[in-house]
Amino acid sequence: MIEFGKVGYIRSGDDAGKYVKIQELPDSPPSYLILMAHDQDFRNGYGDYWVEDRKSLDDFFVEGSWVVEWGSDRESEP
Repeated sequence: MIEFGKVGYIRSGDDAGKYVKIQELPDSPPSYLILMAHDQDFRNGYGDYWVEDRKSLDDFFVEGSWVVEWGSDRESEP
């Protein structure tokens, strides 16, 4: 499940070892900003992506084969 506004750790897939945060933008319907970084505090940026709707967001995760652990779901720091 994709969680919004929480930091997630990409355990496997493209970009494994990076951190991700999804921001829902106030469009109607909402679009999404996908922020990525090398560290969980997002001080060392890696990149960002924009997708136009929820289906595109879901497709983005599938295409990257991402397995993400969100917030307190993370078992331990890498």
